[in-house]
Amino acid sequence: MIREHENVRDYLSSVCFQIRARELHKDIRRELESHLEELVLDKEAEGASREEAVAWAIRQMGDPVTVGRELHRIHRPRMHWGLLLGLIAFLGLGVFAMFSIGSSYGRLRSGGIGGLAFDKMIFIGMGFLGLLAFYFMDYRKLKAWSLFMYGVAAVGMICTILFGPQVYGGARRAIFITRIDWTALSSYLFIIAAAGLLLDWWEQKRRFWLKSIVAFVLVPFTLYAIMPSLSTLLFYLIGYGSLCGVITRKWWLALLQAGGILLLSGVMAAMASPLYMKNRLSAFLNPVIDPSGAGYMYIQMKAAISSAGWWGYGFGAVNPKLQYIHGELILTYLVFSFGWGVGIVIAGAAVYFVARMLHSLGQVRDTYGKMLIVAATSLIGAQFGYCIGMSLGLLPITSVAFPFVSYGGTHILIEMAVVGLVLGIYRRKDMIRLGRTF
Repeated sequence: MIREHENVRDYLSSVCFQIRARELHKDIRRELESHLEELVLDKEAEGASREEAVAWAIRQMGDPVTVGRELHRIHRPRMHWGLLLGLIAFLGLGVFAMFSIGSSYGRLRSGGIGGLAFDKMIFIGMGFLGLLAFYFMDYRKLKAWSLFMYGVAAVGMICTILFGPQVYGGARRAIFITRIDWTALSSYLFIIAAAGLLLDWWEQKRRFWLKSIVAFVLVPFTLYAIMPSLSTLLFYLIGYGSLCGVITRKWWLALLQAGGILLLSGVMAAMASPLYMKNRLSAFLNPVIDPSGAGYMYIQMKAAISSAGWWGYGFGAVNPKLQYIHGELILTYLVFSFGWGVGIVIAGAAVYFVARMLHSLGQVRDTYGKMLIVAATSLIGAQFGYCIGMSLGLLPITSVAFPFVSYGGTHILIEMAVVGLVLGIYRRKDMIRLGRTF
């Protein structure tokens, strides 16, 4: 074999020495060996000896340092700086918000709730470890684990339903005695599993719609309905519908699946608690009907935003009528404290962040990588959109964390890991399919 020749080994080593991404060395060696072998065989066919043919082939390939530097320039890892800077900005906003909320709680009640900002920074530090792990991981390996991730998500949800401690008014979201919000985590596991399995099923062209409906519509619907967690089901179905539509190009069927199940879940919820759902819907549409009950928070949110003006009430502003301001109502609190201008900037930053994720989609050539970006963008984008709409009173109030900003550990870890995955996909956009560049 040509690779055993000492001069060939030296040449390949010199080329690879210039390329910092070690994961590329194996592919580059194999590709260069193939070209060298073709040249050597052609020269030997003309009557040259093996030594003469090898020396001639190496000269034809060019200076190894120059070749290596050019390959490094073409295939070096890429960083999506716009997406990374957007993430850092949101995380910084989250820490700043926790300091302001901690000051507000301190003024509102003796001692207040301390340590929010410190806890937030701990979560962010842990999240960066997950981000780096997914950034440097070869995302293509996830595809082989798609079925396993699906099983973990389903089994984890079943265990949470059966054995999880009751929180949030009776819903079981954590698994066993841990504080991991398995309901939120499972939606990402389901959608990442769908990215791999749906691609395989669509290529096989065998009972695709039947398998997709059962595995990725009916099973998650059943689990989230039993939980119950309609908000998680909503975001998951948005992600699944987007993913299925992109893969099949049959958007009407994909939307029919997701929209039909979402409509069914709403009907079932209304039938299970007709009076409760009627009161919630009436409060959302017209809060003054029940100003001291279901409509109370809508009225207080509207009053807080309306009174804020362009500059708000300042750092640590106190509003005893707003509850859970470090959670789902954090955007309302930020507008109340710092004004409408800040709210507009935050909403614009959310649009920019989602646009940066979509930008990475257009730069990636690998189909599986594209599907993972579609899944991640649709889930995070849906949460951004819902939280902004909810804070403005345009959507019903529910327990949805504002991505990267709200207080909490599980959602920060998940969201930062997902961004790390997208950054990792973008990092390899010029590091795969090497054969096309030679």
